[in-house]
Amino acid sequence: MITGLPSLTHPMTFTDADLPPLYHAADKSSMEAQARFLWATRIRLFGIIGAAFFGLFAWKFDSSPVDWSGVLAAACFVVVLVVEGFLFQTKPERTWYEGRAAAESVKTLSWRYAVGGEPFKVGIDAGPNVSDLFLARLRSLFDVVKDLDLVPPTSSQQQITQRMREVRAASLNDRKVIYESGRVSNQQDWYQGKAKRNIRTARWWTIAVLVVEIAGITCAILKAVGTIEGDLLTFSGVIIVAITAWLQAKQYRTLATAYTVTALELASVRSKIMDQMNETEWATFVSDAEEAFSREHTLWKASRGIGWR
Repeated sequence: MITGLPSLTHPMTFTDADLPPLYHAADKSSMEAQARFLWATRIRLFGIIGAAFFGLFAWKFDSSPVDWSGVLAAACFVVVLVVEGFLFQTKPERTWYEGRAAAESVKTLSWRYAVGGEPFKVGIDAGPNVSDLFLARLRSLFDVVKDLDLVPPTSSQQQITQRMREVRAASLNDRKVIYESGRVSNQQDWYQGKAKRNIRTARWWTIAVLVVEIAGITCAILKAVGTIEGDLLTFSGVIIVAITAWLQAKQYRTLATAYTVTALELASVRSKIMDQMNETEWATFVSDAEEAFSREHTLWKASRGIGWR
């Protein structure tokens, strides 16, 4: 908690649950689409690995000329083909990427509005149509998400929720406390945790690739001296390609770097919250602070081919 600020008599919180229905619709749609895309990707990669595995040997019954390993390999390829068709037809990655980008855009707009950041300044300089400006910014996002496979929001609240109005009506010091605990500190912890998990996961996958490569070299040597039969070297190569494709889908190292940089930026932001002495300084400060989130989101969107802000 910020030192040097008076404590709230009745501490007010502002969480994701208090964000507009548009956020919840985009957020839930993105998460569900992400789950569909990643499961389809797993099935596709395992299908390719399975086809390569069954291609290593022949499996025949005495009374039948059919090579059942070939049948199973063909079945794996059929599964891969079906999954490819599913991904092409439904494009869950599009809903994942654009839904996440829209949700984060709604989130930063809502925080700016609630605590009085630019362009939604609190006070005599705010102008009479701040709420209209906020709703206009939200409407611009509808053009992005209207064609997505959106999940209906579970919330029946207004786009400007009651808690957003309550936070906006609070004193400057109270809004500082709310912004520090509910936005900056919360996101700093999230980014730090995600950075650590992504680094750890990337290391494990790197080790897995090295193990498969060593196994492939070993199998190649054993095949060269006539100790084993079957094309295990090709099978090892297929596994490496599958792991590489998975790493490209997840982008562990890229995300770890972006999350670490953002967490460090937010540490600097937290150090300066208490230094803002009036509404004008505070509005500019919040706008600059939200740019730390925006930079990470921009990098995330660019890595997935999303160009809009």
